[in-house]
Amino acid sequence: MWAALASMEDPILHLAVHLTLVGALREGKVAGLTPEDLDFEGADGTGTFRINKCMQRVQKASLAKTGKGCILQEFEDKREGSTTTLVLKKTKTASSNRTIFMTAVLKEELKHWLKRLEMDEAVEPERYRNSGMLLRLPNGLAVEPILIRKKFIKWQDEHPEFTRIVFHGLRHSSATYQLMISGGDVKAVQGTTGHASANLLVNTYAHIQQDSRKKLGKKFEEGFYKSGTTPVQAAPVEAEPTISVSALLELLKDADPSVKAQLRLALLT
Repeated sequence: MWAALASMEDPILHLAVHLTLVGALREGKVAGLTPEDLDFEGADGTGTFRINKCMQRVQKASLAKTGKGCILQEFEDKREGSTTTLVLKKTKTASSNRTIFMTAVLKEELKHWLKRLEMDEAVEPERYRNSGMLLRLPNGLAVEPILIRKKFIKWQDEHPEFTRIVFHGLRHSSATYQLMISGGDVKAVQGTTGHASANLLVNTYAHIQQDSRKKLGKKFEEGFYKSGTTPVQAAPVEAEPTISVSALLELLKDADPSVKAQLRLALLT
């Protein structure tokens, strides 16, 4: 994953993917971040960012019917005759609201990105339209989820050496990797991914458990059946039935003369 990220030259795509891999985010949550969500001194200087909003393009007709109770911001749309609008809204569930710990590398990238936003605005302040979002175009407009996906597809076309996946697959890759390196600490990973329950996370990534169990079984086999240990005991072979001489003579006493003759012959041969 790191090699793929390092090959992304588009600064918007690079930051979007980096945030996604660290936080196991959906593209709507990445696009919904604002500078106010960043806390570089959080967690004793580790740095954190909050997930509490989501950006989405919705049908205007549906928005009119359902109302704007969950809408935090509606972005200006100059496309004439458009039936959709870009909105910033609250997350659906309480579990979706969470705090993600930054990595040192991500922290530095975010600091440089904020300086870049200031420089973009300083170039042409009269034409700069500050959307208030973390991910912005050079003119200040918000970067919506579909643009992130398009940039990701373009990068994949230019880099066929990497496995082709949809952008949402990065969320699964992140969650999978975190489960692996944490030794299966479901609760810790759940805090990052925002799954409603630990069971949902476990069921979603059950294949990781299967792989882990296979590896555990292999380790058990290698450790339990060490060289020099007692081999598995073979089942005893059933012995041939035996009879004493005295018992044999007792049987011969009342035997038929022809049978006695056959037995004598068998004993002598």
